[in-house]
Amino acid sequence: MNNKVLALVVASILTVFSAISMMANGQPAGVPPAGVPQDQAAPAASEAKPAKVAPMKAAAVETLSGTISTVDAEKKLVVVTGPNGVPYNFTVSGGTKITVGGNKAKLSDLQTGKQASVSFVPAKKRGNLAKSIEVS
Repeated sequence: MNNKVLALVVASILTVFSAISMMANGQPAGVPPAGVPQDQAAPAASEAKPAKVAPMKAAAVETLSGTISTVDAEKKLVVVTGPNGVPYNFTVSGGTKITVGGNKAKLSDLQTGKQASVSFVPAKKRGNLAKSIEVS
């Protein structure tokens, strides 16, 4: 029993010293040691294939037409009441295209009571993100 343990300890020490010796001699990573065929060596990290990632689904853009009932420039929020009488909140970002009468406008240019068409991306956590707001 003692001979088996001693043999195992000696083999472990030799393995560690062999690895240290290879690193000290500048053997590049991913290159198999002498005597090991290239096709049996583990692939280098640069040759490893990346993990497959499921493609993200693009959110569908929806459109709602209705009457502007609230404009809050400070909160970057516009509320449009749809034809069914239900109010819909829209978050306005720097990328939201706003037009009034066909001309480029700012959020502060929007007025309550005006008819608007909002193209938006519905988002559960952040609310509906307005892509464009067109006031006629």
